[in-house]
Amino acid sequence: MTRRPSATLPLAAALALVLAACGGNPPSPTLTDPNAIVTAAVESRAAATSVHLEFTLDGAATVELPIGGGAAAPIDLTGATASADIDLAGSAASATFGVPAVFNFSGALTSVDGWVYVKTSLTGPLYQKSAGAAAALDPGAAKRMILGLRGLLDTEGLVLVKGADVACGGVQCYTVTTDLTSAQLGTDGSGALDGLPINLAGASLQLTIRVEQPAPNHLAGITAVVAFPSSPPLTIEMTASKWDELVSIVPPPPDQVAP
Repeated sequence: MTRRPSATLPLAAALALVLAACGGNPPSPTLTDPNAIVTAAVESRAAATSVHLEFTLDGAATVELPIGGGAAAPIDLTGATASADIDLAGSAASATFGVPAVFNFSGALTSVDGWVYVKTSLTGPLYQKSAGAAAALDPGAAKRMILGLRGLLDTEGLVLVKGADVACGGVQCYTVTTDLTSAQLGTDGSGALDGLPINLAGASLQLTIRVEQPAPNHLAGITAVVAFPSSPPLTIEMTASKWDELVSIVPPPPDQVAP
């Protein structure tokens, strides 16, 4: 008696090949709760080893200038940019930045081995070396910014809203939006944001957070619109990419560091 081959055998073989090509990983569960989306982005940072951040600014703000004894003046920050590679595992960072409207101010920064090296268009071609804890520019702030998203969830009266999914960085991303009042931000005179170079008195904030849909739900970007009581808003765009890619951050050569 001849047994007819089962049609399920080639089907199972084909399925096995597909699963092997995909690594056998099940699809990421779809997240619908905005709090869960933000939490997933924060938790993915815990296992991340590196990230690349890009910042662009559009608008004006009252800024303490790096010259003139720190005098405050309204400055058009449109076109200001920053780019940073951050070694999250090694607590190191390398960044460049530029503010064309402030005397074409630009510079570079490297933070590694507990030291920060900074050079700017105002200080000359050599890096100035200082202890990380005392540095005027702290690249660790970028790391804290990602973790600080968790603090949003604890803000009294905060409402997170899931928006439409969007394409970002070659994948689909969730979007979560929220508005924060001056009282929630601490810009209503409480002094919670003292020390920042931008005068944020009375400012409120509109946030759009983008989170990659594929696991592990990395943060893909943030759009922050800062609204001032009596001047046009300032838009800060941040994108995050190259999660967990190999990054090597080393001090500048000794001949490029001021004595």
